[in-house]
Amino acid sequence: MSIQQLKYIQSVVDFKNFQLAAEHCYVTQSTLSNMISKFENQIGITIFNRKTKPVSLTKEGAMLMQQIRVINHEVEVLKNISLEIKGEQHGVLKIGIIPTVAPYLIPVFLKEFANKHKGVKVYVKELTTDEIKKALELRTIDVGILALSIIEHQMQEIELYNEEFVVYDCREDEPSQKNISANQIDRKKLFLLEEGHCLRTQILDLCHIKKEQSFSNLYFESGSMESLINFTYSSKGMTVLPKLAINHLSEKQRSFIRHFSGVCPYRTIGAITHKNFAKKSLLNELVRLIRDRVNATLSGL
Repeated sequence: MSIQQLKYIQSVVDFKNFQLAAEHCYVTQSTLSNMISKFENQIGITIFNRKTKPVSLTKEGAMLMQQIRVINHEVEVLKNISLEIKGEQHGVLKIGIIPTVAPYLIPVFLKEFANKHKGVKVYVKELTTDEIKKALELRTIDVGILALSIIEHQMQEIELYNEEFVVYDCREDEPSQKNISANQIDRKKLFLLEEGHCLRTQILDLCHIKKEQSFSNLYFESGSMESLINFTYSSKGMTVLPKLAINHLSEKQRSFIRHFSGVCPYRTIGAITHKNFAKKSLLNELVRLIRDRVNATLSGL
């Protein structure tokens, strides 16, 4: 049994194809397949259904796979610790970001971060809050960026920034006053993201709306903030946006932005990692850069 065999197994699971997995691991398909077969013979368990297309895990293989991922991750942790000790930064950093943050945060920091750390391959993927938590548990991502707080025993949270909410009010024949209170939001003309997005839940709580209460007879479901903004405009409705979204609006769209009167509601965006996450210095630099760039951007809006 070797670490290399475990990496081959995980690669086949990820690609669902022996040939693609072999190419990813820079070995021939026969080498990869033989190594996996030897592993199966050693433990006396068949991991893959080789006759299915795409290749799939057996019931027993699925039970083993979760631990195999943990082992592969811990090997990477060991490598990263050694690099940290030597002051080197290489390898991979996988980041999951919720869809209501990703389009506005990524342009603010990602290119600069990647340019500063050319030895690190940075992968970014949009994931829901639940998907981020699951991915961190399985070690398929290193860092999650989402709305706090997420109370998980195995995780650690780092606050990045507080982001106020604004109202995108495209209703016709409404007073053009600059400020609005939460109880002035017309739920009959309010459009939200689909179920599963934490921003939807936050807005429902903000407006004291129960899930079973009715909205407009016009229903719209989307996981895309851009689609929500465009639909709200075309339907002459209203929605609630995170403040960073203003940075991506046209001059005309900005004219529909109204701010909350009194104490402005906000959300706290943070980074979450598994408690055993090893790339501490890289994480600290990521946190510092996001804080600096986002706070500068928010102060200009």
